[in-house]
Amino acid sequence: MDAPYRMASPGRPHAPEAEALAASELARRANRLHKLVIIPSILLGLVLGVAGYFLLRNVQFDLFGAHVPWLTGVLGVGGPVGGSFYVAERLAAFVKARRRGPWLEDVAARYGVPIEALEDYATLL
Repeated sequence: MDAPYRMASPGRPHAPEAEALAASELARRANRLHKLVIIPSILLGLVLGVAGYFLLRNVQFDLFGAHVPWLTGVLGVGGPVGGSFYVAERLAAFVKARRRGPWLEDVAARYGVPIEALEDYATLL
């Protein structure tokens, strides 16, 4: 029982374990970059939400002499925070798409796996 779990297919001269390790490395890189983009984006949304709350509150006081706290919270905080989640996801997807080519080249060279074998994994990230 010294045989490997799977043998490499004729079209793939590399070992299946190398492909799995390379795919895992791509996933680690994508997750790290995803967090590096999303966390600051959402924090910026929170800061803009707090600023939006106070700005909208002051506008309501100037116009009406009072403010409606739930309206101020929903519009002043909810809009920027909700928008930051949307923008953060789109920005993370864009940045990952830009890094995809260099990542594939590096990981393929490091693990001895053809780039074509990793492209399917990369599209899922």
